Amino acid sequence: MSKIQLNSDNEVALQTTLSPHQIAKFNAMTDSLVIRNGVAYVSTDELHGVLLTRGRDDAREIIRQYRNILRTFLFDADDLGIDFQDTGYVLPTGLYILLSQLALDRPKRALDYRASIALLAYIVAGHPQLAMASLAQGKSLASKEQAIMSRLKRRHTHCQLSGYDFGQGGEKHVHHIEPRATAPALAADENNLIVIAEEVHDAYHDWIHSSKGLAVSRASLRNFCRLNEYSLNWDA
Repeated sequence: MSKIQLNSDNEVALQTTLSPHQIAKFNAMTDSLVIRNGVAYVSTDELHGVLLTRGRDDAREIIRQYRNILRTFLFDADDLGIDFQDTGYVLPTGLYILLSQLALDRPKRALDYRASIALLAYIVAGHPQLAMASLAQGKSLASKEQAIMSRLKRRHTHCQLSGYDFGQGGEKHVHHIEPRATAPALAADENNLIVIAEEVHDAYHDWIHSSKGLAVSRASLRNFCRLNEYSLNWDA
């Protein structure tokens, strides 16, 4: 792994696999930022640099394909009070998530997508309003997630897998069907959260760790339930 290096002016020297032309697109993107109430928004018309596409139309197609994971971070011009613009805007946090997913889905270009993440992070670090937006969005999502988890715990009196009655004093755990690490956009989605007994939660993760090639996912949880004759109603 490369170490951080400083130039003669005590500035970080950022190495990248991206071309000068791609970096120029990044600079054009920063010139078109929209600031509202101290939060920065990136125009979806200027994402061809970040998404490493040849042109704007290809970038728009990627946004369309991945709209489900971006929906929390996308805004219309009307939402921001911008007149006479037929375009959308996205928070930087959404771009991190999208680029991480593209690196997984398109392994041949994974190195370039990760370079784009690094350059975007570099821009955010040097732009106070972008940094504030990322931090505020992260705190907002965490707060939303905790609120939903608390509400689900109050709602469910029985383990959604084993049927265990929590009235007997058992510990309630809220489990992410698709984990935060691979599906951060679903972290606060009620359809991705279930309330289960502590011992069931521990047993599932022990089973995952002891099984070669398995990962926490909807499919693996479904198989775990079948093996233990647990309910699959949560998967309806």
